[in-house]
Amino acid sequence: MSAAVKERPINRLKINPVPEGNRLAQLLARLRADLGWSRNQLARVMNASDRAIVNWESGDPISPVYAAKIREIESLYSELKQLMKPKEIGPWLLTEMDEFEKRTPADLISRGETGRLWASLFYLRSGMPD
Repeated sequence: MSAAVKERPINRLKINPVPEGNRLAQLLARLRADLGWSRNQLARVMNASDRAIVNWESGDPISPVYAAKIREIESLYSELKQLMKPKEIGPWLLTEMDEFEKRTPADLISRGETGRLWASLFYLRSGMPD
């Protein structure tokens, strides 16, 4: 390139990545809306306070423990969408079931027993009796 020719800068689209906390806040708010749950219902499932849910949805930092629980609920929701209508998932998660000793799937999530839910979903999808 000759010295007389000026090099033009390349226009680049500037993308500001959304910080992890904001992504989780957005995920939490969307998930709660998709499930049709109140902040109180979600707080009980997550073993958190209503105030924590409000703060997290506003963008406050979420601890790794709660972030993992949010992602687990989102994964379960995504899997359940393959088996039922999305609007039925929230109420289903709050329904007592004989399979879970008269506990709700939300109780299992709260107690960290999501493995039982995943096993149940595996059997539902495979058509195998459990």
